[in-house]
Amino acid sequence: MKIDMASTLTSALEGLQVGVNKAREAAGEVAKLTTGSESVQDAVRPLLSLQDAEQQVAVTSEVIDVENDTLGRFVDESV
Repeated sequence: MKIDMASTLTSALEGLQVGVNKAREAAGEVAKLTTGSESVQDAVRPLLSLQDAEQQVAVTSEVIDVENDTLGRFVDESV
């Protein structure tokens, strides 16, 4: 099985960017909420979106860690 490490890393970095942008957008929505003027449902949506973004960044970071470990093993084996 051939794995293109550059494309894997590119995909992981794109995933990080999507997660960070989603977190930024959700945080902006949370910041716009005013006490008492929004329904609970309106407040929950951006908070869940923020949590989803956090999970996306965490999982994508693990992909990058695995990629880094794999690359490190290749370097160690070739030396």
